Amino acid sequence: MPRPVMFSNKLEQRRKARGFALLVAVTVLLVGLALIAVVAVQGFDMLGVAGADRMPVVLAIGAACGGLLVFSLVAYVAARIVSRVP
Repeated sequence: MPRPVMFSNKLEQRRKARGFALLVAVTVLLVGLALIAVVAVQGFDMLGVAGADRMPVVLAIGAACGGLLVFSLVAYVAARIVSRVP
């Protein structure tokens, strides 16, 4: 019995590729957020001892999160492209 068109092999491969790409992007995002959190806690601990201004550290954390989002999107697109190649 032939499979319906909506369950073709090509569509199934696309669905798997999207799932894999999403897994790659989420993994990059979670690992990056964990690293940013560790560095931020260490930075705030050092600033607490020195009594310094925290605004530059907050801006650096924001910039790191923005860069991480861009990197996650690039990882998603790269995984989609690589999984498309036969």
